[in-house]
Amino acid sequence: MQFRAMGTECHVVVHAPADVLEDLTALVQERVELLEQCWSRFRPDSELSHLNAAAGLGPRIVSADLLLLAMRMHDAWLSSNGLFDPTVLTSMTALGYDTDFATVSARSATSLTDITLAAAPGMSGVVIDADASTISLPSGVGLDPGAIGKGLAADVIADELWSAGAQGVLVNLGGDISIAGSAPDDAPWSIGVEDERADAGADDRVLQVLEFPLGTDRIGIATSTTLKRRWAQGRRHHVIDPRTGTMSTSDLVQVTIVAGTAWQAETLATTALLMPSADADAWLKRLDITAILLTTDSDLPADEEHARG
Repeated sequence: MQFRAMGTECHVVVHAPADVLEDLTALVQERVELLEQCWSRFRPDSELSHLNAAAGLGPRIVSADLLLLAMRMHDAWLSSNGLFDPTVLTSMTALGYDTDFATVSARSATSLTDITLAAAPGMSGVVIDADASTISLPSGVGLDPGAIGKGLAADVIADELWSAGAQGVLVNLGGDISIAGSAPDDAPWSIGVEDERADAGADDRVLQVLEFPLGTDRIGIATSTTLKRRWAQGRRHHVIDPRTGTMSTSDLVQVTIVAGTAWQAETLATTALLMPSADADAWLKRLDITAILLTTDSDLPADEEHARG
């Protein structure tokens, strides 16, 4: 099944006995909508928006879904030594990404010289109490789930469908892919990784096909890139370096990661994209992570505003 949610295209494949297949597929869109209602920073009535608005006001009781998101964001921040930082929200909104991307991309942008950017505060002051189901944000700190939200949502849905009787499931939320169990027809799961440097529809658009053999229980795949979700006439992108509060200036333009879950793959991909290519390659090799790293295409237009950041 295919549908649009979370500001992106969604594709879900469910391999299940006929007597439960219809019920399982009926749950997918409803579950995605519930997660978006909870986690979206673009919905003023979302649970996350209410939490961000309560920064500095002490602990807030939250749902199990928001608690899980906060815990995974904290895990990602710790495992990346702070390079994956969900507290870049202030910089993201200052750069103009303060509503859904269609609206952002359609409007003009202020000059970077008119914007004050600073290092992200980090997650150290965020207090998550799993037993009490509460989260406390320091004053001035807001959480932006970014791509980890889609990755984690894909994991949640894949796990729930698998636990509910699916023999296998693939959940693709805008390129964050979570796979559990076996593919239909006893075939391997095959995932084509697209090269965002190539034009849409180009013959060389598929860079590599990843195949996962039968018996692979859990897979997460994520791609992070600075070539998509660009606005201000292509001069800005959404990958923020928390050390500076401005856009990443790494020579890497795209990173694809294979890990145990989609949220972990997204954490690794975004973290690598903030490093120089040589450092990212060495780091991922030390972790024994399957990765595809793409450096700057020589045909990519020079981005003077990006360079100044």
